[in-house]
Amino acid sequence: MKVVRLAWVLTLALMIMPPTTVAQTLEQLWQQGKTAQAQKKYPEAERIWRQIIQLDPNSAVAFSNLCAALFRQNKLDEALIFCQKALALDPKLPETYKNIGNVLYDQKKLTEAEEMYRRALALDDKYVYAYNNLGMVLRDQKKLTEAEEMYRRALALDDKLVPAYNNLGNVLRDQKKLTEAEEMFRRALALDDKFVYAYYNLGLVLYDQKKLTEAEEMYRRALDLPDNTTGTPTTAHTLAHNGLGLLLQEQGKLEQAIAEFEKATKIDPKFEFARNNLQEARRLLSLQQQPEQIIALNNTEYLPQEDPLTRIKRSIVKISVVFTGNAKGTAYGTGYVVKRRGTTVWIITNRHVVVDRDTEQRGDNLEVEPYYGENLPNLPRDRVVAKIIYITQPQENLDLALLEVTGLPDDISPLTFHQGEIAPNTPISIIGHPESKDWSKYEAITIGIQSSSGNLLIDVSLAVGGSGSPVFDQEMRVIGLMFKTINESQIDSSGIGFAYPIDRVLQKLAQWQVVVP
Repeated sequence: MKVVRLAWVLTLALMIMPPTTVAQTLEQLWQQGKTAQAQKKYPEAERIWRQIIQLDPNSAVAFSNLCAALFRQNKLDEALIFCQKALALDPKLPETYKNIGNVLYDQKKLTEAEEMYRRALALDDKYVYAYNNLGMVLRDQKKLTEAEEMYRRALALDDKLVPAYNNLGNVLRDQKKLTEAEEMFRRALALDDKFVYAYYNLGLVLYDQKKLTEAEEMYRRALDLPDNTTGTPTTAHTLAHNGLGLLLQEQGKLEQAIAEFEKATKIDPKFEFARNNLQEARRLLSLQQQPEQIIALNNTEYLPQEDPLTRIKRSIVKISVVFTGNAKGTAYGTGYVVKRRGTTVWIITNRHVVVDRDTEQRGDNLEVEPYYGENLPNLPRDRVVAKIIYITQPQENLDLALLEVTGLPDDISPLTFHQGEIAPNTPISIIGHPESKDWSKYEAITIGIQSSSGNLLIDVSLAVGGSGSPVFDQEMRVIGLMFKTINESQIDSSGIGFAYPIDRVLQKLAQWQVVVP
């Protein structure tokens, strides 16, 4: 009712106001809209652009600006609608293509976003923001040389564009050009000494160069400024606390590191690396203070012997790995035993569990932990060092890695596999470690096999840590391996899980000349 009344009032205003008054009102509203947008008052800007559209429904620029204001409020679907309306009114407005590119980029539709930025540049080859944003897309696509070129083009047009210096620094750091990257971050800060992300990024590149004292100073400077919550994967302060924690941990200052990780998780409880790093730092401190207090590999006193799932859980491991790129830290994943010969055990998991998605570098300190049981005392649990013996390539349509370990207890054996057709609506279960809920079992049903890829679709959403989990039929035979969910933010939200049917996994193992029982 309110919307109808507003439209009626504005229409009545148009009817009774003389043309000169309407023009003055529009001009005033345009100025107010631009000011609100510039001051990042996006709800206010949205309200003003909607008023302008009521007064001038043929203004492509107003529709495009409304799209931008909605985008800034993370109203992505609605933003896209208004950008499309702007294009219908004027298909030659470069700002609209840039705004659509921004929406698509946030939706992780990188190919489509790239096309939109390139369309904007085809209409205006001096459009500095389109060059900068195209650089962001290309970097995410690992096209680092092209991304660098776009940032440099942006800076050639505007040598005061602070974000472009920061972004160029990031892509130079990706290419291991650390001195050049440091220079770009310092240039960004010379132009804007309140740019919190630039302090954090400068801290990263100094950390990479083992300039730990200087890196610590930059992290602390970032924390002295107001937080920036608009970036990804999390806020600037969360990243700075996490980076500072890793630095302090490297210096052996575990209690101080724990304090930083706690601050990071308090700001963003869903940032997996800070959460994992906190667990690892506490584990290291406990081992340092009481090295003899550890649950050893041969300890079976906490295993629920009457539980039929115990044997199965023993064959499912928790994988821990350290990613040093971008000061992330520890990541967790799941794997399960596919073969055993004597003391040697082979474990299948996902490639992305053991390889950093951003840098394509294999992680350090790769270890696996077996299932020790329930109601465990608050003590560190022993682990076994693992090594990668086979891994799929990034361009392959399978995301797999095979690990080899020695020394796991003798009762840990391969799981039972079942090949064959998987019908829709088949009840299944998954056991893994999403959100560090270790060895948790989740019930779900299959949706069917995706025709384009051959992947198994499952009506389930597992958070980070569930990758590599086995998918079981009702007889607890493995029929698949989880590799992705559409919604990884929390395990309780609805989503679609993707798994490789076990047939495809076994075929790959055969190609690697690994014969399973």
